[in-house]
Amino acid sequence: MLRIFFIISVVFITSAIASGTEFTQRFNAKEGFTLKLPDKWVRIPGEILDEHSRKLQQSSPDEERPAYDYGFQLFNAGHWLECPYILIRINKTGRIPEDKIKKLTREKDGSQPIKEKISGIPNTEVEDILYDPDDHTLWMTFLADAEKVRGLVATKLTQEGCIQIVCYSIDQDFPEYRRLFEDIVKNIYLSKDLEYRSRITDSIPIISQVDFQKFFSHVFTSALLIGAIWLLLKRIKKRS
Repeated sequence: MLRIFFIISVVFITSAIASGTEFTQRFNAKEGFTLKLPDKWVRIPGEILDEHSRKLQQSSPDEERPAYDYGFQLFNAGHWLECPYILIRINKTGRIPEDKIKKLTREKDGSQPIKEKISGIPNTEVEDILYDPDDHTLWMTFLADAEKVRGLVATKLTQEGCIQIVCYSIDQDFPEYRRLFEDIVKNIYLSKDLEYRSRITDSIPIISQVDFQKFFSHVFTSALLIGAIWLLLKRIKKRS
């Protein structure tokens, strides 16, 4: 068994959660949120994520370079960034009015700009785009057909912006991992400062410097680009 050189700062817990997934690890991020993970998942080293971001920008130089703050995967994989794995990106551009998110799924063509932008990536298929108002989370599933990678993107709103959680699995394994991915996202604990709180004014049109359709198009496009170059990145061998 490979020896993991990068040790996660975790607090072990023993209780199972109501969702049915048993979490045995707790990762406390310095940004103010806590992530629960099952057994045999390890943190991806920062230098691997940096190299990952560099390759993403090379593959799509016109896009803003995506910088991922954290990543996790199964410990017994032969390479870093080998499915299944999870990448986390923290956005602090400011609080996003909830109505802007609801509009993407409520209106018939609300999410069309996102789908049009993503459709420019070869061999990819966008599936569902849904918003959960109880958890303040925007969900999207996609398939990178050439690599047979299926993904789940969860954008969890915070008082400072959002936390983007991108989950990847081999297509044939996705039914097995989808519930795990959803449970991980739904069990993220936000500090009081980060916890999103709806406002009456969220439905009032505002003048904002943030182009929300462009913002979410970029979020989802980055996720699909990751899937599209997965075969290249899997050559980065896991250090022993």
